[in-house]
Formats: sequence, C-alpha cells, structure tokens
Amino acid sequence: MGSLEQPTVREDGLQLDEHRRFQERFWTIERLAWCVFALIIVAGLLGAFGSGGPLATKVTVIDKAIVEHPRIGRWEGTDEMIVRFKSDPAAQTRSLFLSNTFSEVFQVEDIQPLPVRTVLEASGQRLFFDNPGHDGGMVTLHLRAQSAGSASFSVGIDGELASLSSFIFP
Repeated sequence: MGSLEQPTVREDGLQLDEHRRFQERFWTIERLAWCVFALIIVAGLLGAFGSGGPLATKVTVIDKAIVEHPRIGRWEGTDEMIVRFKSDPAAQTRSLFLSNTFSEVFQVEDIQPLPVRTVLEASGQRLFFDNPGHDGGMVTLHLRAQSAGSASFSVGIDGELASLSSFIFP
C-alpha cells in the first residue's frame, strides 16, 4: 500500500498542491468566453438573429418607393414589410407586385390598408391601392416566414422591380 504524499508548505503557510500555470490558462479562457457571450448578447439586441433591432431590417430605396423589409427573420415568426410610396399626385392608384418566390418565403397575414384590387399574374400577384395622398402613403404587410434559409425575391412598385433578399433562421 502506497502512502499519501503531503503537499509542501508554501511561503504563505498554506499546504496546497496547486497547478498555477493551468489555473492562469483557465482564467484566460474564461475571460475570453465572457467576451464572446457579451458579443452574442449585444448582437441579439441589435437584431442580428431576427425579431427586431436595426440589423434585422433592411431599407431599399427605389425610384417610386422606399421598402423596409426583414433582412433577418425567424421561421414561423412575424415580421413586417413597409412600403412608403413617394409622392405622385398624378397617380390615381399605386401598385405593389409580389413575386411567386416572395409567396414561397412569406405568408401575408394582413395588409394595411387593404388593396382595392388584386390581379394574379404568371410571375406573382399585383396589389392595387388608392392613391393615399400627396405624401405618397404607406402600405404595411404583416408577414410570417414559411421556410428557413436564404431567400431572394422580387417586389415591384408601379412597374419598377427591385430584387430583395432575406435570411430566415430556423
């Protein structure tokens, strides 16, 4: 039977057998992990993982409108796409075209204001709205993502097409 060896007595009077070099490495790794966790929390608050925040939304400016759409979303999560029409007092109605690929990615749950007419086309659907006034007006689409992954789709305003993209987290 082997005898248990007693650790040596340190200068401060404690009788400990510690591996100081290992402990210092462990503390360094622990500090790095805290920094990584803090960065993940800040990124989440900024919207890098969807559900609000400045990083979750992208603004695309085209000639006839400004389109605010989800850059990063969550599968089965709710999002909004806001279309702000630029002023055109001569226009009686404004049109919003949503491509078939848009309909594959997002389910439209609600539209405010409601379109006065909807026309189904081979490449998508076109929604018509009464001219909302001299300020151009705004249309809000409440969306729910139907699939995860990267998605590219087209949106058209009064005949002008824009290619947009979103990333949907599972």
